[in-house]
Amino acid sequence: MSDEQPQNPRAPKAKAQKTGDWVLQAADTVLAFVGERRPIVCASGISPSGPIHLGNLREVMTTHLVAEELRRRGHEVIHHHSWDDFDRLRKVPANIDPSFVQHIGRPIAEIPDPFGEYDSWATRFITEFEQACARLGIQPRWVRQSKMYRAGAYVEGIRTALRRRFEIFDILARYQTEKLQDKPIEERRAEYWPFQVYCEVCNKDSTQVTAYDDATDTITYRCVEHGERSFVLGERCPGKLVWKVDWPMRWAYEGVVFEPGGEDHSTPGGSYTVGCDLAPTIYGVAAPCYVGYGFVGMAGRTKISSSAGTNATPEFALRFIEPALLRWLYIRRAVGTKFTIEFGSEIWRAYDEWDAFCDKARAQDADEVTQGILARSLATSAGPVAQVKRAVPFRLLWSSADMTDGRLDQILRIVAHHVEDPPDAATLEAEIQPRLACATGWVENCLPEDERLSVRADFDAEAHAALDPQTAQGVALLAERLAAHWSLTGLTEQVYGVPKDLLGLPRDIKPTPELQVAQRAFFKALYTLILGKETGPRLPTLFLSLGLERTRRLLIGA
Repeated sequence: MSDEQPQNPRAPKAKAQKTGDWVLQAADTVLAFVGERRPIVCASGISPSGPIHLGNLREVMTTHLVAEELRRRGHEVIHHHSWDDFDRLRKVPANIDPSFVQHIGRPIAEIPDPFGEYDSWATRFITEFEQACARLGIQPRWVRQSKMYRAGAYVEGIRTALRRRFEIFDILARYQTEKLQDKPIEERRAEYWPFQVYCEVCNKDSTQVTAYDDATDTITYRCVEHGERSFVLGERCPGKLVWKVDWPMRWAYEGVVFEPGGEDHSTPGGSYTVGCDLAPTIYGVAAPCYVGYGFVGMAGRTKISSSAGTNATPEFALRFIEPALLRWLYIRRAVGTKFTIEFGSEIWRAYDEWDAFCDKARAQDADEVTQGILARSLATSAGPVAQVKRAVPFRLLWSSADMTDGRLDQILRIVAHHVEDPPDAATLEAEIQPRLACATGWVENCLPEDERLSVRADFDAEAHAALDPQTAQGVALLAERLAAHWSLTGLTEQVYGVPKDLLGLPRDIKPTPELQVAQRAFFKALYTLILGKETGPRLPTLFLSLGLERTRRLLIGA
């Protein structure tokens, strides 16, 4: 616990500009605030009470990016991440046996994992999240608050809060609406204690502190189930400070100089606002520099949307999104901007935007902000972040995996037709990972069944007979020319060129309304003959995936 009295009791908020590089601006603010004190401690924190979702990742990512920028400038930095696993279980999670209700009110670090795979409910979610962060190049100092509290690390901070409980109450009361309270302020003030005990019999927080004897360091409390009990704080610590006091206490204990927060913490009367008053008044330190970050959601229709909901985790996202790309989705935007991550059929757009951004950032005329965003996306002080070496379009990989039922040799054969100077299959596979695994995983796990590609088993004579004479002639011309033009470029030329030939137009003519109508009708006929529907993946890619003989058979029955 720091004994320094702050010169500035309220640290400046790092500006969350809509333009420019907010990471650089936040780092500048931190350095101006911290002076010569080293190491520079940047903090984040999450309660692992359930799946730790992509919104939570923004908490850690925000601190990580500022810490990385400070390291880049040569400063000693600690990214301190608190697992708030000494929080209570508030409700029975979805899809868990109702008997789990017996654990409501107990610390989540001390509740068994209902699946028997981890040592506690909290560890289940902590483990998955830490592994995902490692893949993203985020490696903070992970600290579990259950261990810190139980070990007595915060005893001095707790004593301070107990001794000064009335001052704490008065600060909190400034942000309360009196008419909404169920008791007069004098009565609430007399009963207020900023410490929540977990009963030493049932380990639940259905308790109320009734006294603290400073001379003997004894806390007395009453449990709803087990009556009055007491313990000596210096001997053991079966409880924790309430959240709005806990946070500024830990700022003081760790010497935190930067920590972000979500929208709920950033509002008037929110945790940060209250902490800015409590930290200097009760603990003698300035509140850290702060930025508020925007909400991150999940978008898109997938076959697992109903189960994943808006709680998609980083581990879930990394099954379908390259680590460098996932970092970029957070880095590219101003920290206060809300955004969603697409997991439905528009997921390819994120990949296309990322590939275009990489090209832009590597161009000779790229500005420093753009170059800095790319650098942060691709590497951290811990090393490089996984990225694809050969940026094959995600949509090509996805459609190839769908068309071939995920057969690797067939996917690689199709991709080889779409890249310049394709290497051998093994080398090509290595060059397009991890994007290939993301695409095949997305098809297998996310693509709704009614959107899967279904190729006709054989030639459909009835569908062919329904074609008008001119379209039927075009299909026959295309089938006749397939063998001589069996390449991506050749097939593309023929698919677009046959309608021109039927209209007696030169191949190099610019598109006209009449030609565009004819081409659309021709494409519709080809899709109908092959897929039994009017749309599908790019026709040249579809042909290559099916092979010459199968394509001819489906088009003309021979």
